[in-house]
Amino acid sequence: MYKRYFRMKDPKCRRDEIEWIEMTGKEFYRFVNSPEGRDRHFIDMDDVVLEASESEALDYRAEQNHRYYIQTQEEGWSTLSIYDVGDENRCSGEEVVRDESQDVEAEAILHIEKAVLQNALHHLDSESYQLIHALYLADTRKTLRQLSLESSIPVMTLQDRKKKILAQLNRELLKKNF
Repeated sequence: MYKRYFRMKDPKCRRDEIEWIEMTGKEFYRFVNSPEGRDRHFIDMDDVVLEASESEALDYRAEQNHRYYIQTQEEGWSTLSIYDVGDENRCSGEEVVRDESQDVEAEAILHIEKAVLQNALHHLDSESYQLIHALYLADTRKTLRQLSLESSIPVMTLQDRKKKILAQLNRELLKKNF
């Protein structure tokens, strides 16, 4: 099959009034290289070359480039459903495929550490807990200076209390071998 070439008779006409002129390959080549055809845009759709607006030609080219990029990225890869995979033990792909982004051991240790810390925080008296909560656990944390202004307690006193509370929490956590 041969390639067909079409250009608009009048590129400035409205879209619903377009008249097409079919050309041979030689005529198209001469037209594109002539002064009349220099600022005109064409879309090559394998068996048909069609004149288009500049924005349509750019959109088409961008879509072609995207398609080519996707195609090059997919070479050497194939898509396989995890439900179709089965091994000799009759395990499904869902049971066999491992999520490398998840570190189950680290998450389990973190969960245990959080539980131990939560337990240690519950052993604090109310005043100590409120200080630690305001400094470290609240959604909008406060500085020692802000707490000092609110409570009329000197900053250095709050600093000393904070150090003692953190030391107490540390001792509590060390008892649990963490």
